[in-house]
Amino acid sequence: MPASLHPGPLSQKIYRMNAEWIRKLPKFDLHVHLDGSMRPQTVMELVGELPKNRKFPRTLDIEQALFPPQRCTLEEYLKAFSITVAVLQSEAALERAAYELCEDAAKENIIYMEIRFAPLLHLQDALTPQQVVEAVLSGMRWAESTYPIRTGLILCGMKQESTEASERTARLATEYLGKGVVAFDLAGPERGFPPSLHRKAIEMARDAGLHLTIHAGEGCCPEQIKEALDLGAERIGHGVYLYKDEATERVVMEKGIPLEVCPTSNLQISGVMETCADHPLKRYLDEGIHVTLNTDNRLMSQIDVTHEFEKVIEAFFLSQNEIRTILLNSAQAAFAPEVRPILRKQVETAFAC
Repeated sequence: MPASLHPGPLSQKIYRMNAEWIRKLPKFDLHVHLDGSMRPQTVMELVGELPKNRKFPRTLDIEQALFPPQRCTLEEYLKAFSITVAVLQSEAALERAAYELCEDAAKENIIYMEIRFAPLLHLQDALTPQQVVEAVLSGMRWAESTYPIRTGLILCGMKQESTEASERTARLATEYLGKGVVAFDLAGPERGFPPSLHRKAIEMARDAGLHLTIHAGEGCCPEQIKEALDLGAERIGHGVYLYKDEATERVVMEKGIPLEVCPTSNLQISGVMETCADHPLKRYLDEGIHVTLNTDNRLMSQIDVTHEFEKVIEAFFLSQNEIRTILLNSAQAAFAPEVRPILRKQVETAFAC
């Protein structure tokens, strides 16, 4: 940013006003991981309750381990999840984590959120996959009965796991279609694990009527975005590297494929950005690509949606109309067609004031 454009006292005041205004806007979080978005105090409390055979070494600084470096690889970033997954092995812990995530979101006026997680990672204490899913859904329903927020659940297969595991997750998602689960996703490391390895699981989910989103182009591998689209992905998780494949970028633009952009998380692991201003999201927005703004992992990145809007407004001097566009993109991208008109109306009403 040129020196003349660095925010001075007046600009700083405007950004503070933006924060208050943004917090009041009806917002969305379409890409948020349950095990990446716990409250730190909840993690520490549950760590203390772990059985002796699963306690962490005393030499491990748990709090430090929860927060990846500001610049790291995707693989390094994912190490922090070994702690949160370890404490989410009971119905009570899963329900609590889901409820608290929804509560935190509702308090910044998130009106619709889609939580995602990999249920097969939560079977260490002999829960069934069904018990795992039902515990999370219970926490989400509890929050919905308490706060003005709508939610959906996305079940993730893990790219680095066996195809049998992803197929098992797809069947589980199908079992809960219409009962709170709205979509199937593939998450995890990219290098060496293209989405096509799990083609059968993806086809099972699609054939059952589940929506499909796939992590692609997050920390590398723009070719995986094309592959995800060829497999039927309706949304792309992250898509940071999309600009490196212009042909696929045109397809995303022409077909109106939403990108689930997570600026802080992307900055941490992309390897191609030094500041938020280097993020290609403004390029995508200018091209008419359906950019949505999300958190990814509220705990590991120490953020919420309001913070993410603040960052991109400051980085790109976004106009109110551009912010409105991002929010309307999110409303339209929600894997809940029956409530999309309601969500759009809430956004339009907020900008009409």
